[in-house]
Amino acid sequence: MKRTIVCLIIVLIASLMLTALLTGCGSNTGGDFDPPEFVFLPDIIPFPMPEGVSWIDNITILGDTAYFTAMANMDEDDTFSSYDIYTMDLDGSNVKILPNYNTAADAPADVENGSVQIYSISIDKAGNIWVAERGEYYNLPEGNSDDEEWDWERWYNRIIVKEFTRVRKLDNTGAEILSIDIGHLATGQEWFYIYAFIVDENNNVYIGFESMIHVFDSEGRALFTLDVQWAERFIKLQDGSIAHAGWGGRGRELSKIDVAGKRFGETIALPNNAHNVYQGNDEYTYLFTDNIGLYGIEAASGDTVMLLNWIDSDMTQDGLGSITFLSDGRILVTSQISTNEGMRFELTFLSKVPYSELPERTVLTLATFYLDWNIRSAIVQFNRTSTTHRIRVIDYAEFNTEDDWQAGLTRLSTEIISGNVPDLLDVSNLPFNQYAAKGLLLDIYTLIDSDPELNRSDFVESALRAAEINGSLYQIFPSFSVITMFGHPSVVGSYPGWNMEEFVAALKAHPNADYPLGQGLTRLNLLQALFMFSMDDYVDWESGTVSFDSNDFITLLEFAKTLPEEYDWDNDYIPTHELIMAGRQIIYVTNFSFLDEYHMSRALFGGEIVFKGLPAENRNGFSLSTGTAFAITSKCKDTEGAWAFLRTFLKEDWQSENHWYGIPINKHVLDKMFHDAKTEERGGAGSIDNFLVEHEKMTQADADHIMSLINSVSGTVGQDDTLWTIISESAESFFNGQITVHDAVRVIQNRASIYIAEQS
Repeated sequence: MKRTIVCLIIVLIASLMLTALLTGCGSNTGGDFDPPEFVFLPDIIPFPMPEGVSWIDNITILGDTAYFTAMANMDEDDTFSSYDIYTMDLDGSNVKILPNYNTAADAPADVENGSVQIYSISIDKAGNIWVAERGEYYNLPEGNSDDEEWDWERWYNRIIVKEFTRVRKLDNTGAEILSIDIGHLATGQEWFYIYAFIVDENNNVYIGFESMIHVFDSEGRALFTLDVQWAERFIKLQDGSIAHAGWGGRGRELSKIDVAGKRFGETIALPNNAHNVYQGNDEYTYLFTDNIGLYGIEAASGDTVMLLNWIDSDMTQDGLGSITFLSDGRILVTSQISTNEGMRFELTFLSKVPYSELPERTVLTLATFYLDWNIRSAIVQFNRTSTTHRIRVIDYAEFNTEDDWQAGLTRLSTEIISGNVPDLLDVSNLPFNQYAAKGLLLDIYTLIDSDPELNRSDFVESALRAAEINGSLYQIFPSFSVITMFGHPSVVGSYPGWNMEEFVAALKAHPNADYPLGQGLTRLNLLQALFMFSMDDYVDWESGTVSFDSNDFITLLEFAKTLPEEYDWDNDYIPTHELIMAGRQIIYVTNFSFLDEYHMSRALFGGEIVFKGLPAENRNGFSLSTGTAFAITSKCKDTEGAWAFLRTFLKEDWQSENHWYGIPINKHVLDKMFHDAKTEERGGAGSIDNFLVEHEKMTQADADHIMSLINSVSGTVGQDDTLWTIISESAESFFNGQITVHDAVRVIQNRASIYIAEQS
């Protein structure tokens, strides 16, 4: 649940108007598909989990062998928790435990308990295994071992007999060759963790902890330390030296470590989209990944080469671990993937295949502006299983620049208006209403009505109705949320809905509420949020008219002027529940998206709330926020194939697995959620700004109240950068006293009318 209106405004504006990540190389755009010469296809091998092991870590590849660590199997009599080290052939066979590796071998005789953790492992050229470990041996005070709560307290008050942080060199059986005590690095640290670890060809040891790099020689003698912004990742370069990849004075940097000079040597700038950096081979100095693909920096030219596109290679990039070039030209990727059944670990071998050798399928282009991760997974699954169609993704966020984070959106809009239209659109972050008004989108109702399995009655009708434009549905969305204000009935009134005058009157009636909507609110971010959440009240794209000269908009401007121009975040932050209890905050704004939020909302206001919606002239300001939403364009080359893909997101099975971030649009899934909330015992608690609320069963009255909110939803969250610029420029002139509110409204109305008429 969003904590305050500030969080709501900042998060929703950011998600609707900015992309979270930058990406690197160019690609073909629009609906025309120019196939590549080669693609990399995956061969996935499930990781063979040793018996009793559910989690593995530190997967490291050297030659034809994979090394990994796992928590040692423990029986009920064990009091020491530690790790084992395994080796495995790359085909998933010949899994072996190192028989002579024992993390508790030096445990004092007078201790009963202990735990040892392996931070990381590194394999040297002789095949020796270097491990970075941290552990402790301790005794527990007297207590009742059957009382779990008391056991936790006993552990917290444990008597530590010995603790250690060390690096050990092991032979290929796990027997210790050398031990290096690095406990001084952890001294005085409340929380210690080794973030980067590697051994070079001379067996010098490199340890990255917080903002320091520590280098030891092969015998464990400290050589020198280097300062960094944050220790992130070490990679081995072609000459055998070690470099650190991370943030530096010029942004992302790769800095070679000069052992002889005890300093950084050559430092090169990394692309800002180099999220993760990996060791290269003879052809590439290093590799890096972003949301779109895997890239290599050519050793000879220094040029960036896109080696593969994750989606084109049927990869999700979820839980990406190591990336290794194999001697036969394949690329080996290790992955840790979270599922409802737990973690799944995979080895994926990517082989280069000529595109001309692939089975022929219709390629449909999906244009997006930052692709949601679970949608990415669905696309990969569709591409792996469909024999007739394939979804190709163009993420226009890759065309953003450091100077213009909207460059990709501008490019996409320009291409669409000029006629270069893709088959499908992810309209989550796009000026959707403009496209619908221009006749660029298909009515999804026609596809639902002709579907042999789906009917309109299968979905939350109020949400579909709110998304309609003149009775047609131009977008579908797997889930949604409701933007609303709420408060205690005695303060904001017992009935739902209000207009701007009633909203302002409620605030004036409580002058002691110096933070009526929460902390951090400024005049412009309130104005922008309420404009986005209520755009349908002011803009009619179909008719090409606007109504910014309404009384509600005038009242909105006048109220916004009473708020500060900027918020002083240096002041002490006051938790939301404390503001509400003191009467200093009387209204909460939320993006209502999950059922547990209802009990937490009621608890904030002493057990009773009324959903008021946003101020709207028709007193029905419950705004629909669709999150991820899709449209099929009128120029789609294969509507049947596009629908075969999109209908996936509406079905019960997908909705049941993927409704974490919103209210599911499938009514059957929502009904089951209500049923479970009313019948199943709930444990644990949720929180609003650290205000803990115990989970409890939902009553029928609770369910009815929530459904009344859902059924009241009307209109959708909209966005348009040009419109906002028109509004904000005149609003600021009014805020600064340069013009009157009526002058500001007149300018906004005139400029917006011209703009909307041009776009409609």
